[in-house]
Amino acid sequence: MKANIQLVQVNNSYGNQYFIPYSVGLLQVYCTQFDDIRDNFNFSKFIYKQEVELEEQVKSLKQIDILGQSCYIWNWQFNLTFAKIVKKYNPETLIILGGPQVPDDSTGFFEKYPFVDILCHGEGELVFHDILKKYMGDKEYGDIEGVSYNDTATNETKYTPRRSRAIDLKDIPSPYLEGIFSELMEESVIWQASWETNRGCPYRCTFCAWGAEYYNKIRKFSFEDRLVSEIKWFSENKIGLLFGCDANFGIFPQDVEIAKSLVDSKNKYGYPKKFRVCNAKNSNDRVFQISKIFDDADMAKGTSMSVQSMDTDTLDTIKRTNIGLDKFKDLMGKFNQSEMATYTEVILGLPGESYDTFVKGFDTLLHSGQHSQVHVYNCTVLDNTEMADPEYIKEHEIDTIETPIFRAHTDKKANYEVQELEKIIVKTKTMPIEDWKKGFQYSKIIQTFHTMGLLQYVAISLVNKYGCNYSDFYSAIIDYAYENPKTLMGIEITNNNKGIEKIFSGVDYGQLLPSYNLDILWPSEEASFLRILEKIDTFYEEVSIFIPYFLDRFNFTIDDQFMEDLLSLQKEVIVHYDDGKNVKVELNYNIDTNVIDTIDGTATEIIKYTEPKVVTIKKNWKDTGNKEEFARNVVWYGRKGGKFINEIL
Repeated sequence: MKANIQLVQVNNSYGNQYFIPYSVGLLQVYCTQFDDIRDNFNFSKFIYKQEVELEEQVKSLKQIDILGQSCYIWNWQFNLTFAKIVKKYNPETLIILGGPQVPDDSTGFFEKYPFVDILCHGEGELVFHDILKKYMGDKEYGDIEGVSYNDTATNETKYTPRRSRAIDLKDIPSPYLEGIFSELMEESVIWQASWETNRGCPYRCTFCAWGAEYYNKIRKFSFEDRLVSEIKWFSENKIGLLFGCDANFGIFPQDVEIAKSLVDSKNKYGYPKKFRVCNAKNSNDRVFQISKIFDDADMAKGTSMSVQSMDTDTLDTIKRTNIGLDKFKDLMGKFNQSEMATYTEVILGLPGESYDTFVKGFDTLLHSGQHSQVHVYNCTVLDNTEMADPEYIKEHEIDTIETPIFRAHTDKKANYEVQELEKIIVKTKTMPIEDWKKGFQYSKIIQTFHTMGLLQYVAISLVNKYGCNYSDFYSAIIDYAYENPKTLMGIEITNNNKGIEKIFSGVDYGQLLPSYNLDILWPSEEASFLRILEKIDTFYEEVSIFIPYFLDRFNFTIDDQFMEDLLSLQKEVIVHYDDGKNVKVELNYNIDTNVIDTIDGTATEIIKYTEPKVVTIKKNWKDTGNKEEFARNVVWYGRKGGKFINEIL
């Protein structure tokens, strides 16, 4: 009788959108190319989503002889709970965990989780195959490279070193092309797909699992023999979003050909509609070329120009090397002039970073032309990274808290019984807890009011006119908000502070917005933006009071006409759900061209016209009054695509 194998890979879901369980699909397709595996095992239908009642989900399954689970931070607690319940109903099940979340140091693991039998370390295809081979024979797993297991004979944890040589990628068939997911494709699900064109990363960032020596060499899948056919599969199976798993897409010349092939396939079949990927860390002209290819085909989800930090000491501490600042400015200018959306990722709480360097980093980014989007992430300490090493933690005086993982835009109704957790850094030798809280608050201010556009034109114009820093302007907003708590700025500062306290209390800090008719959890900056839009006239009335407040602290003076121009233009360029027809704005100053030139990297002087100039604002949002679709398409789906500013004709 054949043994039954159940493979599990649960990912985040958004409504009825799910990722195809690619990682466990690789395990199955690799193993089933061998006759003895096909003759001795049945692979059950993949489990790719979490049901609300886990016990009922397990009870509905047939006999499980082997359970294999792909583990990462977003499904770790689920996998442990699921495995424990499986063992309860199937005591003889061999339970195998693999993936980046499985601890390399398994000391004490099997005492804490006695229902788990084997941990796989490193790439799983060869290891899983070897386990199945042993299962057919003597079930002695001690000579398999890259496993930990509980030796029941001695009641000791046994560990074998991982393989010195990684698997040759040409030996792994494609789970897409071999029909592994055919049964799933028949389900009424909006499928999204993960895709590898290569494996590995040459960088050794201390916060990332890619930084391990084991993954340092990059190996490529064959473009002609594999990738071209997979692209056709994505098109024929109507995959809307294709997520590239490469750590550095754009690092190879081949990536340009991959981009062209994706676009050709979309033009022929209509799919995939969007391609999202992590671009090469040190972005270069090839990344720009690739981004242009995708942007022209309306396939881009924004190009990442990630830095993590702009402070050189911090970068040394985390073993990260950013693109040179001059090159960054040059590329930002090219992207902005081409009207191609970019986003930059920054991490709060990195060892070596202080509050002052964190704030200064935003100044550098904004002065370098990054006005599109900045995404700020809490520094999560991931297992098996250098940052999780006790000596590293001690050296940098790192304190962490365990808090629920925030999953933006997930359905609040999906009240799953298992809560996934992450450890985030809230204190280091250079950033006390109070400074971490200030940094969190400042990052939300930058995202809400600048990169989401509410005060972007105001800030750029004042910085240009008076030669001050963006941090002067946005720090003043924080002070003003605390001094005027009943203003909209003050209310949003309070909301953000409540979110910070939720983090420290171990409570999910996502925010609900019932008035937008989407029962999902919003990041605080997006929630602030959407709430302010509902009182947009009041907001800009308050801004007209704030601007003199800001100017007074630096002894700056302002022409009333200049401020009137500034506010009228700012209010019209921000995209709003009540937008409809284009509008005209009369300007006495060249604010419009000055802001655009600044963003493009060719700043000009602010001057007063001899005669007023009338400009037309093209309103991008045409579904007037449809708040739900506005929130979904502009803020949720469109944020990285830079959809917050209307075009000035």
